[in-house]
Amino acid sequence: MDNQSTPKAEAKQDGQRFYHAQTGWQLILSLSADEMECLAHLDIKPEGSLPGIDEIKGLLAGDGICVGIENAGLERLLSEARPGKSATGLVARGLPAQTGDNGQLVYSIETEAGSTANTTTTDQDSAEQQIDFRNVQQFINVEPDQEIGRISPPTSGTPGRTVRNKPVPAEPGKSLQLKLGQNVRAGGENGEQLFAELHGRVKLEGDTIQVVEEYVVDGDVDFSIGNIRFNGFVEIRGDVLDGFQVSASKGLKITGNVGACRLISHGSIEFCGMDAQGKGSILCGGNLHAQFIHDCSVECWGTLQVAVELRNCTIHSRSAIITGQLAGGEYVALSGIEAKRLGAPSAIKTHLHSGIDYHDLDRMQVLLKQLEELQEKIGRTKELTALNQLGTEKQRLMAAIVEVRNRRPAGSNAKINVKDRIHEGVTICLGSAVEEFSHAEEGPVSLIENSSEGGLRRLSLSSLDVAAHELEQAWLTRQEQEQEQERQQQEAAAQEQQTEGDQTEEQPEG
Repeated sequence: MDNQSTPKAEAKQDGQRFYHAQTGWQLILSLSADEMECLAHLDIKPEGSLPGIDEIKGLLAGDGICVGIENAGLERLLSEARPGKSATGLVARGLPAQTGDNGQLVYSIETEAGSTANTTTTDQDSAEQQIDFRNVQQFINVEPDQEIGRISPPTSGTPGRTVRNKPVPAEPGKSLQLKLGQNVRAGGENGEQLFAELHGRVKLEGDTIQVVEEYVVDGDVDFSIGNIRFNGFVEIRGDVLDGFQVSASKGLKITGNVGACRLISHGSIEFCGMDAQGKGSILCGGNLHAQFIHDCSVECWGTLQVAVELRNCTIHSRSAIITGQLAGGEYVALSGIEAKRLGAPSAIKTHLHSGIDYHDLDRMQVLLKQLEELQEKIGRTKELTALNQLGTEKQRLMAAIVEVRNRRPAGSNAKINVKDRIHEGVTICLGSAVEEFSHAEEGPVSLIENSSEGGLRRLSLSSLDVAAHELEQAWLTRQEQEQEQERQQQEAAAQEQQTEGDQTEEQPEG
């Protein structure tokens, strides 16, 4: 009997206790009120010896404690206990219940950048990989009828077990209470799918999700904002620093200045000024308004209005260019050009084309280059059959050049208005007329093609709304009328002389 334990159990406020007394030692097992933990208190008598780990496990099992037995806790308990001393330690821990996941919105598409910094996907080692810290955009662009995401239901959770293998019920997660704001609709069998109703970005504010058409940056576009690509209207209440790109499908407004950047919009673009340093560019599908643009490449489908100065730019407009000073670079406008001054006192080379689509101008340059190469080939060819083939090809090229040169798209206006002065070094191309100014000329003046004599025709300044072909036709009509009037006057004078001569012959002799 001395070698057998004498178990006792009693109910305590903090849980049950089990007592095991044997010769040389005593073990007390204490359960927490929820039976999720079991503490062991081992008391070794001065003349006693330590029990074995398997012996304690057997006592635990006899008391129904079979879940979450911690071997490390038992070993620590036995290592700390000594004859004449006691030790206490946690020997069993239950499996807690796992609360279910709450319902949540799972986006169907990722953010533009996906992470704050994207490394290049090359075979280079990490030391050679480049990181573009400008790609930090985190909002989600969407298109009409595109799925934004789905609302997942809450899960029921995972039940637990006490140390005595009693089940512990799990708490289910909570349903997501999400309100649908503007431009978002629900779909699916239970309304779990969310769809966008227009181009824009997803905005989750509080418990409301919506799609908005505007994105406002309250400051500069720098590394904290990164490149912007937005299916809507972007307003930047600051500057755009060098090296960044801003793309806004419905329009772009920048309160401050723009550096060597790339601006893109299917709508209109407005900013204060831009010093592109020969590296920046603009693609504008609407009208463009600015105070100044320097050293920039611009493609604009609407009217380009620059209040102060265009300098050293390459501007291609499918409408009109209206500015103050225009100096250096190449400027092509379909619907006319108007400036206060053309060129500069330094005679900087400035080329202007008006009344032609820049796509046609590019096509013309390609055709002329091909014709030049063909001419060289004809000069080197002696064989008759080859010459005939080259001649046929030359005729085809000439016809294509004539066709492009005579093409007049809707809105074409081969006209340039100068309010103040044209400086030396300016070259103007209107239709087939090309003139390079070798000295300054004063304005105000409207320049159009002289269709009858060649070169440029200089007329009194008129609005760009008055088309060049109307002015030319009016001028030719007036010339014809003046010539006809002069002819009639000459005929009347001749008739009068003839009448006077006849009257003299009829007078009788005195």
